[in-house]
Amino acid sequence: MDYDINEKETSLDNMGDTLLEAMQNCIEDDRVGDAHSILNEWIVDDRDPMDGSYEFIFIPNNTLNV
Repeated sequence: MDYDINEKETSLDNMGDTLLEAMQNCIEDDRVGDAHSILNEWIVDDRDPMDGSYEFIFIPNNTLNV
């Protein structure tokens, strides 16, 4: 399956939204260490991937091939 730019952007948006929600839930539950761990899944080398030129690698989804 070939990804077009909209599918990639949607995937990145969904990933960011999911991690943010999980981090907020941890903070509300006073699980600061868990929230920090989730943040570290998104921020790599002190860089937010949405702030600049950062390349995500997408591999083909072979689960849909029959």
